[in-house]
Amino acid sequence: MPHLEGLLMIGILLAAGVLGGWVARLLRLPTLTGYLAAGIGIHLLANQGYLQPDTLEDLRNPVNDLAIALALFILGGQFKLRARSGGPSGMSALLRVSLVESAFTFSVVAGLCLAVLGSLPGAVLLGIMAIAVAPATTLEVLHEYEAKGAATQKIKQLTALSNVWAVFLFELALLILIALDGGETSIMDPIWDVFGSLLYGFLAGHALILMQERVGRANYAVPLLAVILLTIGACELTDVPHMLAFLATGAVVVNRSQLFPRITAAMDVYAQPAIVLFFVLSGSHLDFSMLVSNWLAVGIYVLARTLGKTLGAHVGLYGLKAIQPNRHGQNPPIGLALLCQAGAAIALAGYVESYDPVLGKQLLAIILGSVIFFELFGPILVKKVTVAAGEVSLGNLIAHTADREGRRGWRAALRATLGHHYAGKGQDPMQITVERFMRPDTTALQGNANMDVILRFANSSPFNHFPVIDPQGLLVGVVTLADLSQIAYDKRTAALVTAEDMATLSPVEASLTATTTLPEALEFFKHFPGNTAAVIASAQQPTLIGMVERSEVLHLARRLDDSV
Repeated sequence: MPHLEGLLMIGILLAAGVLGGWVARLLRLPTLTGYLAAGIGIHLLANQGYLQPDTLEDLRNPVNDLAIALALFILGGQFKLRARSGGPSGMSALLRVSLVESAFTFSVVAGLCLAVLGSLPGAVLLGIMAIAVAPATTLEVLHEYEAKGAATQKIKQLTALSNVWAVFLFELALLILIALDGGETSIMDPIWDVFGSLLYGFLAGHALILMQERVGRANYAVPLLAVILLTIGACELTDVPHMLAFLATGAVVVNRSQLFPRITAAMDVYAQPAIVLFFVLSGSHLDFSMLVSNWLAVGIYVLARTLGKTLGAHVGLYGLKAIQPNRHGQNPPIGLALLCQAGAAIALAGYVESYDPVLGKQLLAIILGSVIFFELFGPILVKKVTVAAGEVSLGNLIAHTADREGRRGWRAALRATLGHHYAGKGQDPMQITVERFMRPDTTALQGNANMDVILRFANSSPFNHFPVIDPQGLLVGVVTLADLSQIAYDKRTAALVTAEDMATLSPVEASLTATTTLPEALEFFKHFPGNTAAVIASAQQPTLIGMVERSEVLHLARRLDDSV
Protein backbone atom coordinates (compact mmCIF):
# COMPACT_ATOMS: atom_id res chain seq x y z
CA MET A 1 0.00 0.00 0.00
CA PRO A 2 1.67 3.27 -1.08
CA HIS A 3 2.24 5.67 1.80
CA LEU A 4 0.18 8.55 0.36
CA GLU A 5 -2.65 6.28 -0.74
CA GLY A 6 -2.90 4.74 2.73
CA LEU A 7 -3.03 8.11 4.50
CA LEU A 8 -5.62 9.38 2.03
CA MET A 9 -7.80 6.32 2.64
CA ILE A 10 -7.55 6.76 6.42
CA GLY A 11 -8.64 10.38 6.01
CA ILE A 12 -11.61 9.36 3.83
CA LEU A 13 -12.68 6.69 6.31
CA LEU A 14 -12.50 9.06 9.29
CA ALA A 15 -14.39 11.80 7.43
CA ALA A 16 -17.08 9.32 6.36
CA GLY A 17 -17.35 8.11 9.95
CA VAL A 18 -17.77 11.65 11.30
CA LEU A 19 -20.53 12.35 8.77
CA GLY A 20 -22.28 9.02 9.43
CA GLY A 21 -22.10 9.52 13.19
CA TRP A 22 -23.62 13.00 12.87
CA VAL A 23 -26.54 11.65 10.85
CA ALA A 24 -27.07 8.82 13.37
CA ARG A 25 -27.25 11.27 16.25
CA LEU A 26 -29.85 13.31 14.38
CA LEU A 27 -31.92 10.13 14.05
CA ARG A 28 -31.38 9.27 17.76
CA LEU A 29 -29.44 6.13 16.83
CA PRO A 30 -26.16 4.93 18.35
CA THR A 31 -23.29 6.75 16.67
CA LEU A 32 -21.63 3.54 15.57
CA THR A 33 -24.72 2.70 13.50
CA GLY A 34 -23.79 5.78 11.48
CA TYR A 35 -20.20 4.55 11.25
CA LEU A 36 -21.43 1.22 9.85
CA ALA A 37 -23.71 3.00 7.37
CA ALA A 38 -20.75 5.11 6.27
CA GLY A 39 -18.81 1.90 5.72
CA ILE A 40 -21.61 0.56 3.51
CA GLY A 41 -21.26 3.74 1.42
CA ILE A 42 -17.49 3.20 1.23
CA HIS A 43 -18.13 -0.36 0.04
CA LEU A 44 -20.42 0.90 -2.74
CA LEU A 45 -17.81 3.46 -3.83
CA ALA A 46 -15.14 0.76 -3.91
CA ASN A 47 -17.37 -1.47 -6.05
CA GLN A 48 -17.85 1.42 -8.49
CA GLY A 49 -14.09 1.89 -8.79
CA TYR A 50 -13.87 5.22 -6.97
CA LEU A 51 -11.80 3.71 -4.15
CA GLN A 52 -9.22 0.94 -4.11
CA PRO A 53 -10.58 -2.24 -2.43
CA ASP A 54 -7.02 -3.51 -1.89
CA THR A 55 -6.20 -0.47 0.21
CA LEU A 56 -9.24 -1.12 2.39
CA GLU A 57 -8.17 -4.73 2.90
CA ASP A 58 -4.62 -3.69 3.81
CA LEU A 59 -6.00 -1.45 6.56
CA ARG A 60 -8.60 -3.89 7.85
CA ASN A 61 -6.49 -6.37 9.84
CA PRO A 62 -4.26 -3.93 11.80
CA VAL A 63 -7.20 -1.64 12.62
CA ASN A 64 -9.39 -4.58 13.68
CA ASP A 65 -6.64 -6.06 15.83
CA LEU A 66 -6.01 -2.76 17.64
CA ALA A 67 -9.69 -1.89 18.22
CA ILE A 68 -10.62 -5.36 19.47
CA ALA A 69 -7.52 -5.48 21.70
CA LEU A 70 -8.51 -2.18 23.34
CA ALA A 71 -12.09 -3.38 23.88
CA LEU A 72 -11.00 -6.73 25.33
CA PHE A 73 -8.52 -5.02 27.65
CA ILE A 74 -11.36 -2.96 29.12
CA LEU A 75 -13.62 -6.02 29.39
CA GLY A 76 -10.86 -7.95 31.13
CA GLY A 77 -10.79 -5.19 33.72
CA GLN A 78 -14.37 -6.04 34.73
CA PHE A 79 -13.12 -9.15 36.51
CA LYS A 80 -11.89 -7.62 39.72
CA LEU A 81 -11.63 -10.38 42.30
CA ARG A 82 -12.39 -8.06 45.19
CA ALA A 83 -15.21 -6.19 43.51
CA ARG A 84 -17.95 -4.44 45.47
CA SER A 85 -20.42 -7.17 44.63
CA GLY A 86 -18.37 -9.62 46.63
CA GLY A 87 -15.50 -11.98 45.76
CA PRO A 88 -15.81 -15.67 44.99
CA SER A 89 -19.58 -16.01 45.37
CA GLY A 90 -20.18 -13.16 42.94
CA MET A 91 -17.77 -14.66 40.42
CA SER A 92 -19.28 -18.15 40.70
CA ALA A 93 -22.77 -16.72 40.10
CA LEU A 94 -21.48 -14.86 37.05
CA LEU A 95 -19.87 -18.02 35.68
CA ARG A 96 -23.12 -19.92 36.18
CA VAL A 97 -25.13 -17.30 34.30
CA SER A 98 -22.63 -17.20 31.44
CA LEU A 99 -22.44 -20.98 31.13
CA VAL A 100 -26.23 -21.32 31.09
CA GLU A 101 -26.60 -18.54 28.51
CA SER A 102 -23.87 -20.04 26.32
CA ALA A 103 -25.35 -23.55 26.61
CA PHE A 104 -28.79 -22.29 25.58
CA THR A 105 -27.36 -20.35 22.65
CA PHE A 106 -25.31 -23.31 21.42
CA SER A 107 -28.19 -25.80 21.77
CA VAL A 108 -30.82 -23.65 20.04
CA VAL A 109 -28.56 -22.58 17.16
CA ALA A 110 -27.04 -26.03 16.57
CA GLY A 111 -30.43 -27.72 16.80
CA LEU A 112 -32.31 -25.39 14.44
CA CYS A 113 -29.45 -25.04 11.94
CA LEU A 114 -28.79 -28.78 11.66
CA ALA A 115 -31.78 -29.29 9.36
CA VAL A 116 -30.69 -26.43 7.07
CA LEU A 117 -27.01 -27.32 6.89
CA GLY A 118 -27.48 -31.09 6.78
CA SER A 119 -24.11 -31.39 8.52
CA LEU A 120 -23.57 -32.17 12.18
CA PRO A 121 -20.02 -30.69 12.24
CA GLY A 122 -21.32 -27.51 10.58
CA ALA A 123 -24.21 -27.18 13.05
CA VAL A 124 -21.88 -27.72 16.03
CA LEU A 125 -19.36 -25.13 14.82
CA LEU A 126 -22.11 -22.65 13.99
CA GLY A 127 -23.58 -23.12 17.46
CA ILE A 128 -20.19 -22.36 19.00
CA MET A 129 -19.71 -19.27 16.82
CA ALA A 130 -23.12 -18.02 17.96
CA ILE A 131 -21.81 -17.82 21.54
CA ALA A 132 -19.27 -15.10 20.64
CA VAL A 133 -20.28 -11.45 21.19
CA ALA A 134 -18.63 -8.50 19.44
CA PRO A 135 -16.70 -6.78 22.26
CA ALA A 136 -15.91 -3.50 20.50
CA THR A 137 -19.48 -2.93 19.33
CA THR A 138 -21.06 -3.64 22.70
CA LEU A 139 -18.52 -1.60 24.63
CA GLU A 140 -18.76 1.40 22.31
CA VAL A 141 -22.52 1.71 22.83
CA LEU A 142 -22.15 1.48 26.60
CA HIS A 143 -19.39 4.07 26.49
CA GLU A 144 -21.29 6.44 24.22
CA TYR A 145 -24.34 6.53 26.48
CA GLU A 146 -22.25 6.45 29.69
CA ALA A 147 -24.30 3.52 30.97
CA LYS A 148 -23.57 2.64 34.58
CA GLY A 149 -25.15 0.08 36.87
CA ALA A 150 -25.70 -3.58 37.58
CA ALA A 151 -27.14 -4.45 34.15
CA THR A 152 -24.31 -2.66 32.37
CA GLN A 153 -21.77 -4.52 34.46
CA LYS A 154 -23.43 -7.86 33.64
CA ILE A 155 -23.44 -7.03 29.92
CA LYS A 156 -19.70 -6.30 29.98
CA GLN A 157 -18.84 -9.42 31.96
CA LEU A 158 -21.07 -11.73 29.93
CA THR A 159 -19.61 -10.31 26.71
CA ALA A 160 -16.10 -11.12 27.89
CA LEU A 161 -16.97 -14.61 29.11
CA SER A 162 -18.91 -15.42 25.93
CA ASN A 163 -15.76 -14.93 23.92
CA VAL A 164 -13.75 -17.08 26.35
CA TRP A 165 -16.17 -20.00 25.94
CA ALA A 166 -16.39 -19.49 22.16
CA VAL A 167 -12.62 -19.64 21.63
CA PHE A 168 -12.12 -22.58 24.00
CA LEU A 169 -15.02 -24.67 22.63
CA PHE A 170 -14.12 -23.87 19.03
CA GLU A 171 -10.59 -25.13 19.50
CA LEU A 172 -11.85 -28.31 21.18
CA ALA A 173 -14.59 -28.98 18.60
CA LEU A 174 -12.27 -28.43 15.67
CA LEU A 175 -9.73 -30.82 17.17
CA ILE A 176 -12.37 -33.53 17.59
CA LEU A 177 -13.84 -33.05 14.12
CA ILE A 178 -10.43 -33.21 12.45
CA ALA A 179 -9.57 -36.37 14.40
CA LEU A 180 -12.90 -38.02 13.44
CA ASP A 181 -12.26 -37.11 9.83
CA GLY A 182 -8.94 -38.96 9.92
CA GLY A 183 -6.78 -35.84 9.81
CA GLU A 184 -3.51 -35.42 11.65
CA THR A 185 -3.80 -33.26 14.72
CA SER A 186 -2.44 -32.99 18.23
CA ILE A 187 -4.14 -32.33 21.55
CA MET A 188 -1.37 -29.83 22.20
CA ASP A 189 -2.64 -27.50 19.46
CA PRO A 190 -5.81 -26.30 21.24
CA ILE A 191 -4.06 -26.44 24.62
CA TRP A 192 -1.32 -24.15 23.33
CA ASP A 193 -3.83 -21.82 21.67
CA VAL A 194 -5.75 -21.33 24.91
CA PHE A 195 -3.07 -21.46 27.56
CA GLY A 196 -0.47 -19.79 25.35
CA SER A 197 -2.86 -16.89 24.83
CA LEU A 198 -3.50 -16.64 28.58
CA LEU A 199 0.24 -16.81 29.25
CA TYR A 200 0.93 -13.94 26.85
CA GLY A 201 -1.84 -11.94 28.54
CA PHE A 202 -0.41 -12.65 32.00
CA LEU A 203 3.05 -11.53 30.91
CA ALA A 204 1.67 -8.51 29.05
CA GLY A 205 -0.32 -7.36 32.10
CA HIS A 206 2.72 -7.49 34.38
CA ALA A 207 4.91 -5.86 31.73
CA LEU A 208 2.40 -3.00 31.43
CA ILE A 209 2.33 -2.50 35.20
CA LEU A 210 6.13 -2.51 35.39
CA MET A 211 6.52 -0.16 32.42
CA GLN A 212 3.84 2.20 33.72
CA GLU A 213 5.22 2.37 37.26
CA ARG A 214 8.87 2.77 36.28
CA VAL A 215 8.87 5.01 33.22
CA GLY A 216 5.35 5.96 32.26
CA ARG A 217 3.77 7.85 35.16
CA ALA A 218 3.36 11.00 33.06
CA ASN A 219 1.89 9.09 30.12
CA TYR A 220 -0.77 6.41 30.31
CA ALA A 221 -1.18 5.98 26.55
CA VAL A 222 2.19 4.94 25.14
CA PRO A 223 2.92 1.97 27.50
CA LEU A 224 -0.49 0.38 26.76
CA LEU A 225 -0.06 0.82 23.01
CA ALA A 226 3.44 -0.62 23.16
CA VAL A 227 2.28 -3.68 25.14
CA ILE A 228 -0.75 -4.25 22.87
CA LEU A 229 1.28 -4.11 19.66
CA LEU A 230 4.04 -6.32 21.07
CA THR A 231 1.49 -8.87 22.28
CA ILE A 232 -0.32 -8.94 18.94
CA GLY A 233 3.03 -9.48 17.22
CA ALA A 234 4.06 -12.27 19.59
CA CYS A 235 0.71 -14.03 19.13
CA GLU A 236 0.95 -13.76 15.34
CA LEU A 237 4.53 -15.09 15.28
CA THR A 238 3.64 -18.10 17.41
CA ASP A 239 0.23 -18.68 15.76
CA VAL A 240 -1.79 -18.05 18.92
CA PRO A 241 -5.21 -16.29 18.91
CA HIS A 242 -4.94 -13.08 20.88
CA MET A 243 -8.54 -12.57 22.08
CA LEU A 244 -7.97 -14.28 25.41
CA ALA A 245 -4.60 -12.56 25.81
CA PHE A 246 -6.09 -9.09 26.16
CA LEU A 247 -8.86 -10.25 28.47
CA ALA A 248 -6.10 -11.67 30.68
CA THR A 249 -4.06 -8.45 30.36
CA GLY A 250 -6.94 -6.31 31.62
CA ALA A 251 -7.70 -8.73 34.47
CA VAL A 252 -4.05 -8.71 35.60
CA VAL A 253 -3.79 -4.91 35.58
CA VAL A 254 -7.06 -4.34 37.49
CA ASN A 255 -6.21 -6.94 40.15
CA ARG A 256 -2.48 -6.31 40.54
CA SER A 257 -2.37 -2.50 40.49
CA GLN A 258 -4.35 0.71 40.89
CA LEU A 259 -3.51 1.81 37.34
CA PHE A 260 -6.51 0.49 35.43
CA PRO A 261 -8.82 3.54 35.81
CA ARG A 262 -6.06 5.95 34.76
CA ILE A 263 -5.01 3.84 31.79
CA THR A 264 -8.57 3.46 30.49
CA ALA A 265 -9.26 7.18 31.02
CA ALA A 266 -6.24 8.00 28.83
CA MET A 267 -7.42 5.61 26.10
CA ASP A 268 -10.07 8.04 24.84
CA VAL A 269 -7.34 10.15 23.24
CA TYR A 270 -6.38 7.51 20.68
CA ALA A 271 -9.05 4.84 20.99
CA GLN A 272 -11.80 6.91 19.37
CA PRO A 273 -10.09 7.25 15.95
CA ALA A 274 -9.36 3.50 16.02
CA ILE A 275 -12.99 2.76 16.90
CA VAL A 276 -14.30 4.97 14.09
CA LEU A 277 -11.97 3.29 11.59
CA PHE A 278 -12.95 -0.14 12.92
CA PHE A 279 -16.67 0.35 12.43
CA VAL A 280 -16.39 2.10 9.07
CA LEU A 281 -14.23 -0.78 7.85
CA SER A 282 -16.69 -3.25 9.39
CA GLY A 283 -19.49 -1.56 7.47
CA SER A 284 -17.51 -1.84 4.26
CA HIS A 285 -17.30 -5.60 4.91
CA LEU A 286 -21.08 -6.08 5.08
CA ASP A 287 -22.15 -8.03 2.01
CA PHE A 288 -25.87 -7.92 1.27
CA SER A 289 -25.46 -10.45 -1.52
CA MET A 290 -24.59 -13.05 1.14
CA LEU A 291 -27.83 -12.24 2.92
CA VAL A 292 -29.87 -12.62 -0.27
CA SER A 293 -28.26 -15.85 -1.48
CA ASN A 294 -28.40 -17.55 1.94
CA TRP A 295 -31.58 -15.98 3.27
CA LEU A 296 -33.08 -19.15 4.78
CA ALA A 297 -29.96 -20.25 6.66
CA VAL A 298 -29.21 -16.68 7.74
CA GLY A 299 -32.78 -16.14 8.92
CA ILE A 300 -32.81 -19.33 10.98
CA TYR A 301 -29.39 -18.51 12.47
CA VAL A 302 -30.49 -14.98 13.42
CA LEU A 303 -33.73 -16.24 14.96
CA ALA A 304 -32.04 -19.11 16.80
CA ARG A 305 -29.23 -16.95 18.18
CA THR A 306 -31.66 -14.27 19.33
CA LEU A 307 -33.81 -16.86 21.11
CA GLY A 308 -30.79 -18.59 22.63
CA LYS A 309 -29.23 -15.40 23.99
CA THR A 310 -32.48 -13.97 25.32
CA LEU A 311 -33.83 -17.13 26.95
CA GLY A 312 -30.40 -18.32 28.09
CA ALA A 313 -29.59 -15.07 29.90
CA HIS A 314 -33.05 -15.03 31.50
CA VAL A 315 -32.77 -18.61 32.77
CA GLY A 316 -29.20 -18.05 33.95
CA LEU A 317 -30.17 -14.92 35.89
CA TYR A 318 -33.60 -15.77 37.20
CA GLY A 319 -34.28 -19.46 36.60
CA LEU A 320 -37.33 -21.00 34.98
CA LYS A 321 -39.80 -18.53 36.39
CA ALA A 322 -41.41 -15.23 35.56
CA ILE A 323 -39.88 -12.39 37.51
CA GLN A 324 -41.39 -9.20 38.77
CA PRO A 325 -39.41 -6.17 37.59
CA ASN A 326 -38.36 -4.03 40.52
CA ARG A 327 -39.49 -0.45 40.80
CA HIS A 328 -36.45 0.85 38.90
CA GLY A 329 -36.88 -1.31 35.82
CA GLN A 330 -33.55 -3.04 36.32
CA ASN A 331 -34.71 -6.40 34.99
CA PRO A 332 -34.73 -5.97 31.20
CA PRO A 333 -33.88 -8.94 28.94
CA ILE A 334 -30.08 -8.81 29.22
CA GLY A 335 -29.72 -11.32 26.39
CA LEU A 336 -30.87 -8.72 23.84
CA ALA A 337 -27.74 -6.73 24.68
CA LEU A 338 -25.54 -9.73 23.76
CA LEU A 339 -26.50 -9.96 20.09
CA CYS A 340 -23.76 -7.84 18.51
CA GLN A 341 -21.50 -10.06 16.41
CA ALA A 342 -18.82 -9.39 13.84
CA GLY A 343 -15.05 -9.86 13.85
CA ALA A 344 -14.67 -12.83 16.23
CA ALA A 345 -17.28 -14.99 14.50
CA ILE A 346 -15.95 -14.06 11.04
CA ALA A 347 -12.42 -14.99 12.14
CA LEU A 348 -13.59 -18.37 13.49
CA ALA A 349 -15.48 -19.13 10.26
CA GLY A 350 -12.40 -18.23 8.24
CA TYR A 351 -10.35 -20.56 10.44
CA VAL A 352 -12.66 -23.47 9.51
CA GLU A 353 -12.05 -22.73 5.83
CA SER A 354 -8.35 -23.54 6.22
CA TYR A 355 -9.31 -27.09 7.31
CA ASP A 356 -12.44 -27.71 5.25
CA PRO A 357 -12.87 -25.22 2.36
CA VAL A 358 -16.42 -26.31 1.50
CA LEU A 359 -17.76 -26.21 5.07
CA GLY A 360 -15.77 -23.07 5.84
CA LYS A 361 -17.30 -21.15 2.91
CA GLN A 362 -20.79 -22.27 3.90
CA LEU A 363 -20.36 -21.13 7.50
CA LEU A 364 -18.68 -17.88 6.44
CA ALA A 365 -21.59 -17.07 4.12
CA ILE A 366 -24.09 -17.53 6.97
CA ILE A 367 -22.02 -15.47 9.40
CA LEU A 368 -21.45 -12.63 6.90
CA GLY A 369 -25.15 -12.55 6.10
CA SER A 370 -26.20 -12.48 9.76
CA VAL A 371 -23.61 -9.84 10.68
CA ILE A 372 -25.65 -7.34 8.67
CA PHE A 373 -28.54 -7.81 11.11
CA PHE A 374 -26.50 -8.11 14.30
CA GLU A 375 -24.25 -5.14 13.62
CA LEU A 376 -27.04 -2.81 12.48
CA PHE A 377 -29.67 -3.75 15.08
CA GLY A 378 -27.49 -5.11 17.89
CA PRO A 379 -26.21 -1.66 18.98
CA ILE A 380 -29.77 -0.31 19.05
CA LEU A 381 -30.82 -3.18 21.32
CA VAL A 382 -27.84 -2.59 23.64
CA LYS A 383 -28.98 1.00 23.99
CA LYS A 384 -32.60 0.02 24.61
CA VAL A 385 -31.70 -2.55 27.26
CA THR A 386 -29.54 -0.12 29.26
CA VAL A 387 -32.14 2.64 28.95
CA ALA A 388 -34.87 0.24 30.12
CA ALA A 389 -32.62 -0.69 33.06
CA GLY A 390 -32.48 2.96 34.06
CA GLU A 391 -28.70 3.03 33.63
CA VAL A 392 -28.46 5.70 30.93
CA SER A 393 -28.82 9.18 32.32
CA LEU A 394 -31.79 11.21 31.21
CA GLY A 395 -29.48 14.03 30.18
CA ASN A 396 -27.86 11.77 27.59
CA LEU A 397 -31.21 11.21 25.93
CA ILE A 398 -32.79 14.63 26.67
CA ALA A 399 -35.58 12.68 28.30
CA HIS A 400 -36.99 9.19 28.18
CA THR A 401 -40.23 8.01 29.65
CA ALA A 402 -40.33 4.84 31.62
CA ASP A 403 -43.75 3.68 32.67
CA ARG A 404 -42.51 1.04 35.06
CA GLU A 405 -45.62 0.42 37.09
CA GLY A 406 -47.87 -2.57 36.57
CA ARG A 407 -45.45 -4.54 34.39
CA ARG A 408 -44.88 -8.15 35.38
CA GLY A 409 -42.82 -11.03 34.07
CA TRP A 410 -40.11 -11.33 31.46
CA ARG A 411 -42.54 -10.84 28.58
CA ALA A 412 -43.51 -7.46 30.03
CA ALA A 413 -39.84 -6.61 30.51
CA LEU A 414 -39.27 -7.45 26.86
CA ARG A 415 -42.14 -5.18 25.81
CA ALA A 416 -40.82 -2.43 28.06
CA THR A 417 -37.35 -2.69 26.56
CA LEU A 418 -38.50 -2.66 22.94
CA GLY A 419 -41.39 -0.28 23.41
CA HIS A 420 -40.12 2.57 25.56
CA HIS A 421 -40.11 6.04 24.03
CA TYR A 422 -38.52 9.36 24.66
CA ALA A 423 -40.10 12.60 25.63
CA GLY A 424 -39.66 15.36 23.14
CA LYS A 425 -39.08 19.06 23.23
CA GLY A 426 -40.68 21.26 25.82
CA GLN A 427 -41.18 18.62 28.50
CA ASP A 428 -42.29 20.17 31.79
CA PRO A 429 -39.38 19.95 34.29
CA MET A 430 -41.91 19.58 37.10
CA GLN A 431 -42.88 16.22 35.60
CA ILE A 432 -39.33 14.90 35.71
CA THR A 433 -38.49 13.26 39.02
CA VAL A 434 -35.12 12.26 40.39
CA GLU A 435 -36.03 8.58 40.07
CA ARG A 436 -35.95 8.95 36.28
CA PHE A 437 -32.41 10.29 35.94
CA MET A 438 -30.60 8.92 39.00
CA ARG A 439 -27.98 6.20 38.83
CA PRO A 440 -29.73 3.08 40.18
CA ASP A 441 -26.64 2.10 42.17
CA THR A 442 -27.63 0.66 45.56
CA THR A 443 -24.20 -0.58 46.61
CA ALA A 444 -23.52 0.90 50.01
CA LEU A 445 -21.51 0.49 53.19
CA GLN A 446 -22.98 -1.45 56.07
CA GLY A 447 -23.05 0.56 59.27
CA ASN A 448 -20.58 -1.75 61.03
CA ALA A 449 -17.98 -1.71 58.21
CA ASN A 450 -14.42 -1.08 59.42
CA MET A 451 -11.83 1.20 57.86
CA ASP A 452 -10.38 -1.44 55.52
CA VAL A 453 -13.82 -2.15 54.07
CA ILE A 454 -14.55 1.58 53.77
CA LEU A 455 -11.32 2.24 51.89
CA ARG A 456 -11.91 -0.65 49.48
CA PHE A 457 -15.43 0.61 48.84
CA ALA A 458 -14.22 4.19 48.26
CA ASN A 459 -11.52 2.97 45.89
CA SER A 460 -14.05 1.23 43.63
CA SER A 461 -16.91 3.73 43.96
CA PRO A 462 -17.60 6.12 41.05
CA PHE A 463 -18.84 8.72 43.56
CA ASN A 464 -17.18 10.87 46.22
CA HIS A 465 -19.96 10.42 48.76
CA PHE A 466 -20.53 6.97 50.22
CA PRO A 467 -23.96 5.99 51.56
CA VAL A 468 -24.22 3.95 54.75
CA ILE A 469 -27.21 1.64 55.33
CA ASP A 470 -28.55 -0.53 58.12
CA PRO A 471 -29.31 -4.28 57.69
CA GLN A 472 -32.76 -3.43 56.28
CA GLY A 473 -31.26 -1.25 53.52
CA LEU A 474 -32.38 2.03 55.12
CA LEU A 475 -30.04 5.00 54.69
CA VAL A 476 -28.50 6.04 58.02
CA GLY A 477 -26.01 8.59 56.74
CA VAL A 478 -23.37 9.49 54.15
CA VAL A 479 -19.58 9.42 54.47
CA THR A 480 -17.76 12.16 52.57
CA LEU A 481 -14.36 11.82 50.95
CA ALA A 482 -13.07 14.73 53.03
CA ASP A 483 -14.06 13.02 56.30
CA LEU A 484 -12.47 9.80 55.13
CA SER A 485 -9.21 11.57 54.29
CA GLN A 486 -9.00 13.12 57.76
CA ILE A 487 -9.52 9.89 59.68
CA ALA A 488 -7.79 7.32 57.44
CA TYR A 489 -4.30 8.59 58.28
CA ASP A 490 -4.92 8.51 62.03
CA LYS A 491 -4.26 4.82 62.69
CA ARG A 492 -5.52 4.88 66.28
CA THR A 493 -8.83 6.51 65.41
CA ALA A 494 -9.23 4.51 62.18
CA ALA A 495 -9.03 1.24 64.12
CA LEU A 496 -11.96 2.25 66.32
CA VAL A 497 -14.55 3.83 64.01
CA THR A 498 -17.17 2.22 61.80
CA ALA A 499 -18.90 3.51 58.70
CA GLU A 500 -21.87 4.67 60.77
CA ASP A 501 -19.52 6.64 63.05
CA MET A 502 -18.01 8.38 60.02
CA ALA A 503 -21.34 9.23 58.38
CA THR A 504 -21.25 12.95 59.17
CA LEU A 505 -24.12 13.76 56.80
CA SER A 506 -27.60 12.68 57.85
CA PRO A 507 -30.22 11.34 55.38
CA VAL A 508 -32.03 14.68 55.57
CA GLU A 509 -28.88 16.59 54.65
CA ALA A 510 -27.52 14.33 51.92
CA SER A 511 -30.47 12.67 50.18
CA LEU A 512 -33.38 13.34 47.86
CA THR A 513 -36.58 11.33 47.61
CA ALA A 514 -37.53 9.48 44.44
CA THR A 515 -40.37 11.95 43.76
CA THR A 516 -38.19 15.06 44.02
CA THR A 517 -38.64 17.11 40.84
CA LEU A 518 -35.85 18.52 38.71
CA PRO A 519 -36.33 22.14 39.92
CA GLU A 520 -36.32 20.90 43.52
CA ALA A 521 -33.10 18.98 42.86
CA LEU A 522 -31.53 22.14 41.42
CA GLU A 523 -32.47 24.05 44.54
CA PHE A 524 -31.09 21.26 46.75
CA PHE A 525 -27.67 21.34 45.07
CA LYS A 526 -27.45 25.13 45.45
CA HIS A 527 -27.03 24.58 49.19
CA PHE A 528 -25.51 21.08 49.27
CA PRO A 529 -21.69 21.19 49.41
CA GLY A 530 -21.10 17.81 47.78
CA ASN A 531 -21.37 16.64 44.18
CA THR A 532 -23.32 13.45 44.84
CA ALA A 533 -26.51 12.87 46.81
CA ALA A 534 -28.24 9.65 47.79
CA VAL A 535 -31.76 8.90 46.54
CA ILE A 536 -34.24 7.28 48.93
CA ALA A 537 -37.70 5.82 48.33
CA SER A 538 -39.42 8.33 50.62
CA ALA A 539 -38.83 10.36 53.76
CA GLN A 540 -40.91 7.87 55.73
CA GLN A 541 -39.16 4.82 54.22
CA PRO A 542 -35.54 5.93 53.51
CA THR A 543 -34.53 2.84 51.53
CA LEU A 544 -31.49 3.59 49.36
CA ILE A 545 -32.46 3.24 45.69
CA GLY A 546 -29.74 5.16 43.86
CA MET A 547 -27.39 8.12 43.58
CA VAL A 548 -27.68 11.41 41.71
CA GLU A 549 -24.86 13.71 40.63
CA ARG A 550 -24.88 17.51 40.61
CA SER A 551 -23.45 17.59 37.06
CA GLU A 552 -26.30 15.40 35.80
CA VAL A 553 -28.94 17.68 37.31
CA LEU A 554 -27.32 20.78 35.79
CA HIS A 555 -26.78 19.09 32.43
CA LEU A 556 -30.38 17.88 32.18
CA ALA A 557 -31.80 21.25 33.22
CA ARG A 558 -29.73 23.04 30.57
CA ARG A 559 -30.67 20.57 27.83
CA LEU A 560 -34.37 20.88 28.60
CA ASP A 561 -34.11 24.66 28.72
CA ASP A 562 -32.38 24.70 25.30
CA SER A 563 -35.06 22.47 23.79
CA VAL A 564 -37.93 24.77 24.70
